[in-house]
Amino acid sequence: MDSKYAIILCVLILSAALTKGQGIGGRRCLCKKLSKKLNLKHLIKIEIFPVRSRCENVEYVATMKGNRKPKCLSPKLKLLKDILSGKRKQQSIKVIKHE
Repeated sequence: MDSKYAIILCVLILSAALTKGQGIGGRRCLCKKLSKKLNLKHLIKIEIFPVRSRCENVEYVATMKGNRKPKCLSPKLKLLKDILSGKRKQQSIKVIKHE
């Protein structure tokens, strides 16, 4: 009986050691490439994703008219800074801050 418990204990310890080094699947950040251009005429919304445990950057994601794929914006983009600071007031553009 004791040998069965010892084998089970060894299997549990080995499986814990093997799974400890494996990370959670999926990408860390939403954005791989950052766009340095933005067309206000086609902009619908900007989503702001704060620093998270899986991503160390604040990410700005734009949704454009007629384009299903979101566009990641560079935080250094002057037009983005103007929209977020209120210098550029666009009634039709939504700014969504995720927490």
